Amino acid sequence: MATLTIHHYNTAVHDLDQAVADYESRLGMEQLGPRQNNPVGKFDYISMGYGDTFITRLITPSAEDSPIAKVMKDRASTGNPHGEGMYLICYETDDIDAFCVRVEANGGRVNRVPGRSNAWIHPTSTHFVFMEVVERGSSHM
Repeated sequence: MATLTIHHYNTAVHDLDQAVADYESRLGMEQLGPRQNNPVGKFDYISMGYGDTFITRLITPSAEDSPIAKVMKDRASTGNPHGEGMYLICYETDDIDAFCVRVEANGGRVNRVPGRSNAWIHPTSTHFVFMEVVERGSSHM
């Protein structure tokens, strides 16, 4: 049976540079590479962690019509004016094909590009947790 372990989580932030500074000073994390852009998801990101251990990806919308911008706008409130917070949890599994088959066989929705070592599980399948699943040992970071 294909099981899951946590790989990393993504946190949506309003100001990427400030979030990096906060994670460094408050949590002692280090930046694990340069700022990058995901043109498909329309967001910029910086990976954070300790040494070689990848913990989180801080992400910020790079376009007003990005999915992350929509989520942040929808959850903005008086206490959270920018709608920041947990965006996605990424898990890893030994058998991504078997895991995806299981999700779909039991009524869940999976979005997967053929030949890729990752898949996305729709939030309606996980009680509104947006999930990505990667093949254990893949170079996904």
